[in-house]
Amino acid sequence: MWLYRRKQQDKETGDKVTASDRVAEKIAIAAIKLQQLFAEKMNRLFMKTDFKRLKIILIIFCIGAGGYSIYLIANSVISPDRKQNSFEVQQMDVPKHFDKTRDENLIPEAYVDEETYHQVKQFRNYMDSLKQKRRNEYDSILQARPGLMDSVQMLEQIYLSQKQK
Repeated sequence: MWLYRRKQQDKETGDKVTASDRVAEKIAIAAIKLQQLFAEKMNRLFMKTDFKRLKIILIIFCIGAGGYSIYLIANSVISPDRKQNSFEVQQMDVPKHFDKTRDENLIPEAYVDEETYHQVKQFRNYMDSLKQKRRNEYDSILQARPGLMDSVQMLEQIYLSQKQK
């Protein structure tokens, strides 16, 4: 019974999606028809005019549209009304630590105590004995954990660098 309900819910959501798709499709078709109607009217209007007159109309249109654009730009830059600024420069908020790489935070936190160092030392001895006596077991461990010995070496270096300080 629960399977049937699920199929029924899927059908209901599918109907809603397709209904909205149908509405969107009708709106798109209406917009395309309106554009085609406008294009046909303009074609009929300008089909009867000669080439010289079309050039003049185009030049007048370009001068009018360009002049209006220049007027809007000039009016926004040089406006007599100084109460409303068209361009306003604001100071940008810069985070306090934008140029930090976070490396300086990692170094103080890297600490290896003596007990951990002894455990690491025992593990290294164990791995060395595996390397000499049971080579295939050693290789399988390193295959499963490729960076294991690098981590062991890094822990030893951190401990030794702590001792020097």
